[in-house]
Amino acid sequence: MTHLPTVPRTTAGPLFADTGLKLGVFGLNVSSAGAVTASPERHEIDWDQNVRVVQMAEAAGFEAAIPFSRWRGFEGSTNPWGESFDPYTWSAALAALTSRITLFATSHCLTVSPVMAAKQIATIDAISGGRIGLNVVAGWFAKELAMFGVETLDHEARYAYSEEWLDIALRLWEGGDDFDHKGEWLTVENGYSRPGPVRLPHPPIMNAAFSPRGHRLAARYADLSFVSAFDAAGAGAKVAEIREVAAGFGREQSVWIAASVVCADTDREAQDLVRRWSEIDADEVAVRNAIDWTMGGAHMPQEQHRQLAGAVASTMAGYPLIGTPERIAEQLAQLSAAGIDGAALTMMNYEAGVPRFIEQVMPVLEREGVRRPLVAGSAP
Repeated sequence: MTHLPTVPRTTAGPLFADTGLKLGVFGLNVSSAGAVTASPERHEIDWDQNVRVVQMAEAAGFEAAIPFSRWRGFEGSTNPWGESFDPYTWSAALAALTSRITLFATSHCLTVSPVMAAKQIATIDAISGGRIGLNVVAGWFAKELAMFGVETLDHEARYAYSEEWLDIALRLWEGGDDFDHKGEWLTVENGYSRPGPVRLPHPPIMNAAFSPRGHRLAARYADLSFVSAFDAAGAGAKVAEIREVAAGFGREQSVWIAASVVCADTDREAQDLVRRWSEIDADEVAVRNAIDWTMGGAHMPQEQHRQLAGAVASTMAGYPLIGTPERIAEQLAQLSAAGIDGAALTMMNYEAGVPRFIEQVMPVLEREGVRRPLVAGSAP
C-alpha cells in the first residue's frame, strides 16, 4: 500500500508562520465580489484571470486564496454574485497550479454531505501537498438553499447542524475503525474515508464568527475565524471575545477580518470612487435584495437599512480600507495592533487592484514591520 506523506501544521507553509499580518485574496471566484453595483469596473470572472491573480498573489507572498460559496446572485439589473466557480473544484485546480499559497474550499454545511466534503478535502490536500483549508459556512441564503431542497433553519439550529457536520468530517479524517453516527440532524452508517488528509492533525478549518453562537462554533472547531467590525477598536473587542471563548475550550485562534480595498492616488479620489459606485452606479434592487436576503434587512430600521446600502454597494460591507496606499497600510497596521492576524481582501476589480496592492501597499507594510518575509527554507 502506498502511504501519502504527512505534513505537520507547524511546518506546512506560511499560513501559521510568525511573520505578522497575513493576507488573503477573497471572493475572486464570484462576479462583483467586492461590491453590489452596476459599475462597469466591477469584477467579472474568467478562469485564466483567476489563475493569473492567484499566482500573482502567491508570488508576492499572500498566504491564502479564499473563495465565496455562491449559487445565485442578487438579481436587479446586473445580478451581482450571479456567476461563480464552485469552490471545491476551483481550489483543486489551483492547487495543481501553485506551490506555496493555502487554498480554501468554502462549503455550506447544509448543501454538502460531510462524507463527500471529507473526501474532497483529503483529495485536494494530496494534490496540494498539504495546502488546502476548509471554510465552513452555516448557510443563511434561503433562496439558494431552496435550490437544494434544504429546509431553512433558524440561527441556533444552523450552528447545531454545522457542529454535528464538523464532528463527522473530523472523525472521518482521523481514520480508525468504521463508525456509525445518528444525531439530531445527520446519520452516517459505517463511516469510512481513505486516504486521510496529508496535513496533520487535519487541514485548517475556517469559520466566520459574527454572533456569540458563531463564536462558540469557531472557538471549538476552527483554526482560523473571521470577525466583523468597522473600526480597529471594534475589531479588537471581537478578537478578545472570541479568544476568551476559545480559551475555554483549551484552544487558540488565528483571527481574520474580511476587508474591502479601495485604493487611489489621494484619499479624496478613493472616497469619490466609493460615492460613484454606491450612488451613481448603484443597482438598487440588487442592493436591497442583498441586505434583505442575507443580512436580515426586512427587520432593520429604515435609517440603518439606508446606511448599510451605501456600504454594500461600494464595499459589500467589508472592513473599509479606503484611501492612498499609505493610508490603507496604516489601517492594516491598526488592525494588526488590535490583534487581527489576517485580512481577506476583496476589491472592485482584482486585475487592477491586486497588482497595485502588491506594488504600493505591501512595501509599506513590510517597511513598518506589519509583515515580515518568510525566511527561505523555514517551511516547505
